[in-house]
Amino acid sequence: MLLNFARHKFFWLLDSLKEGRIKNQLKEIKLGIEQPNSEQAKHIKEVHLKDLINHAIKTTSFYKAFSETTPLSDFPVIRKTIIQDNFEKFQSSAFIDKENFKVSTSGSTGIPFFLFQNQNKRNRNHADAVYFYDQSNFKIGNRLYELEVWRNHNKKGNLKSWLQNIVQFDISRLTDQRIEEFLEILKTDKQSKTILGFASALEMIAQYLERKNLFYENLKITSIIANSEYLNPYTKTTLGKHLNTAILSRYSSEEIGIIAQQTLNAPNSFIINHASYQVELLSLDKDLPAKPGEFGRIVITDLFNYAMPIIRYDTGDIAKFGEGKNGAIVFTQIDGRKMDIIYDSKGNMLSSFVVYTKFYKYYHLLKQYQFIQQGEKEYEVKLNLQDSTFQFEDELVVDIKSDFGDDAIVTIAYVDEIPALSSGKRRKVINRYKQSQ
Repeated sequence: MLLNFARHKFFWLLDSLKEGRIKNQLKEIKLGIEQPNSEQAKHIKEVHLKDLINHAIKTTSFYKAFSETTPLSDFPVIRKTIIQDNFEKFQSSAFIDKENFKVSTSGSTGIPFFLFQNQNKRNRNHADAVYFYDQSNFKIGNRLYELEVWRNHNKKGNLKSWLQNIVQFDISRLTDQRIEEFLEILKTDKQSKTILGFASALEMIAQYLERKNLFYENLKITSIIANSEYLNPYTKTTLGKHLNTAILSRYSSEEIGIIAQQTLNAPNSFIINHASYQVELLSLDKDLPAKPGEFGRIVITDLFNYAMPIIRYDTGDIAKFGEGKNGAIVFTQIDGRKMDIIYDSKGNMLSSFVVYTKFYKYYHLLKQYQFIQQGEKEYEVKLNLQDSTFQFEDELVVDIKSDFGDDAIVTIAYVDEIPALSSGKRRKVINRYKQSQ
């Protein structure tokens, strides 16, 4: 489409007028992600890490007690609460009076949290996004549908949306009627298009398509990228089948940026953004490297945020490491938040994936579900039904006990609505037992 080609050219023209802030970083990002073990990539990353640490020590009170020779592993692991309680100590004196950008998130915990980013960090995030979009068969200037909770604080104006060719589709209440509206928009839009949206919204669309037995062969969807939440196998497979496109998952955060993403060349593992972050996987209960093949906490050092240097930031999420095609470290599995890890009645940790599998066979009967561990052996299931009755309660309880223990106490509650968080995200698995300890 000629207009999209013009948008593409205009984007890069604007970037060139700004001295190539984005384009100049893409070559380094490509090298760092695709060949992270090359001597050149390792040298570049070592320089970035050293420069960031030196800057943090010299310009922030939180890190001033450390030495430039202190190894990364000797820096403390920090969490949101530490940053919140010591906010001014994390701010760099060299950037206090400069133009910085406030980035905020309510997170899946619902706790408000924000940071400041400097201009170069902002540029790096944009360049990272361009790289990963390209790996998803999306080109700048083409149509992008963003499925999110759109409000005054985050919604783009009409002119900006038109220039960027973005359609902001609100998913606050994703009813069947609303899904039908979305599908009708896709059918009438003849452009090539990519969809970016919350995994829970994509799951509800997949359920609708399966329930109605609807298949679309040629909506010209180049790919669909799930963000903000865990993308379960059901959604990935079902949505891809019904819309005839690749479904990919992105692991990112508002306060950091794109940390990892599935790509068309690696649709089942998460390619880590080694170029922009130092990524560690630490044990669940101590600040030491997780053992191979085990879940660990994702800990990030942001190599480009100089306004508020973030060293060894515990994202609250857990994952497993593996090896990619080029010998690079990848995430083979990302399993949501550590705070929502669940346990069987004997105290053994279970993947939240175990929970999701219990409900796949009932998706055509459900609008929503939620699984809550209320106590050591107490589990509550909330079901929001399509119809008024659910005839498989006993079968579901038996199935849950097969993984959680014969002595597990399982209760089922029927509800009219399972509300989303203020961010629009929906938590399917919650552990209130561990939170209370």
